[in-house]
Amino acid sequence: MAEKPNKTSNELFRGALILSAAAIIVKVLSAAYRIPYQNIAGDIGFYIYQQVYPFYGVALTLSTLGFPVVISKLIAERETSKNDFAVKDILVSSFLVLSSIGIIMFAVLFLGADWIAGLMEDPKLSSLLKIIAFSYLLMPISSVLRGYFQGINDMFPTASSQVAEQFIRVLTILVLSTLFVHLGYSHYVVGKGAVFGSIAGGITGLALLLFFIILKEEWQLFLRMDIKPVNFVKISKALVFQGLAFCITGLILILFQFVDSLHLYSLLRETGMGEDEAKGWKGVYDRGQPLLQLGTVAANSFALALVPVIASFLQKREEHELLNKIKLALRVSASLGLAAAVGLAVMMGPVNQMLFTDAKGTVTLAIFSLSILFSSLIMTTAAVIQSLGYSVVPVIITIIGVFSKWTLNLVLVPSYKIAGAASATVLAFMVMSILFYAVLRVHIKKPLMEGKYIFIIVKSAIYMAVAVLLFNALFHMMFPGEGRLLAAIQSLIGVAIGAAVFIGSAIRAGLFEEEELSLIPLVSKLKRYIKKNRGKTI
Repeated sequence: MAEKPNKTSNELFRGALILSAAAIIVKVLSAAYRIPYQNIAGDIGFYIYQQVYPFYGVALTLSTLGFPVVISKLIAERETSKNDFAVKDILVSSFLVLSSIGIIMFAVLFLGADWIAGLMEDPKLSSLLKIIAFSYLLMPISSVLRGYFQGINDMFPTASSQVAEQFIRVLTILVLSTLFVHLGYSHYVVGKGAVFGSIAGGITGLALLLFFIILKEEWQLFLRMDIKPVNFVKISKALVFQGLAFCITGLILILFQFVDSLHLYSLLRETGMGEDEAKGWKGVYDRGQPLLQLGTVAANSFALALVPVIASFLQKREEHELLNKIKLALRVSASLGLAAAVGLAVMMGPVNQMLFTDAKGTVTLAIFSLSILFSSLIMTTAAVIQSLGYSVVPVIITIIGVFSKWTLNLVLVPSYKIAGAASATVLAFMVMSILFYAVLRVHIKKPLMEGKYIFIIVKSAIYMAVAVLLFNALFHMMFPGEGRLLAAIQSLIGVAIGAAVFIGSAIRAGLFEEEELSLIPLVSKLKRYIKKNRGKTI
């Protein structure tokens, strides 16, 4: 049993790498399964699932990101902290506090399911909400165990449990939805099968964590439940307030989905749509969610990898290196975000048909895809701000963003329907990204994005858009027919062309220095290319 583990820098780096890899896998699984699910359940079935998903998303974020991070931080820092907490004190206090939170959230969601479904103006969603409520009963022990393993720098149990949870969840969703559709059950029964996947996944992740506890004989820590009241209060305060701060950036996309779940359907009904029509168009609008999640995976992954690097330079007081890494992070997120946003917007027609069986809502989804740029910037700047020790700012800006989204929905949806909701998302994200950048700029007190780099990124995006549009026109001339297979061929070739043009233009124009490329995952091989082409124009 490791009460005071010896953590070398290599062990810390290896642990962070394992956890980052698991986070990427989880994010991809969490986004990608929605595409086949929409194909199986249809737009109305997708609407039903997306209406209740945010309630599960909160439980998932709390149990994988928010509370485990704080618990691990308390355990890892207990030797250097002024508070002389024993590991047992931290675990017992955390379990008691999180159990109280989990039971309260379970009761509110389970007992208030009818009321919440009434707010959504779809009473049939009540039974799905009651199933999801059980996720909050699994959250406390999962959070405590993950936090403990992370605190002693044993990342494998946490990483494997997160991946196993998502894998079983996705597998359950796809198997049950396929079976229920084949048997002819209603959309809402299919939805119940899908949300049951969250329970199956949660139980799997928890079972794996308990297996590691038994295997490593760590269960002795949980035998004695006595704790000093003073320690309990201190640990509880840190857990609740820091937990919210740590998970707020992970909740941004979910909170925006909450807004749409609560009133987009009712706003569409007010425009004169019938029930099934409004549900169908809400489902079409929800096609943008997996595209947004997949589009921001790269930026999110880079932000995760950036946090320990910035924290290290901050601790060593190496201000010059700290500034350079922050500038690099912003350049990477801006370039990845703009490339994904513009590329997806100009390719949305064939991509929509390839992924979701038809081209409904292509204009709306093209607008929605622009939010990838701003969400990428938000994730990176928020990660930097938190690494610098400012934990309250992300909370305040997120509240402003959610309020902006809600208000803009009320203004735009009555006139522009789902295109208005997509525009509201883009504008609210833009407001948040500007605020995050402004706060970071105030704290750093130096320019963070030089004009020449902004010009290179924008120029490369324009070249990419022109190249893809020309390819689309040529493709339609050569293959004038329609069909999902043609759309898939067009999409895959178009994406490859767009990526090649953007990367080639950006690198040749000098967006990154040679040594900077070695810090960006998967692109260090471009160092040879940059040597040959530095300074050439395109």
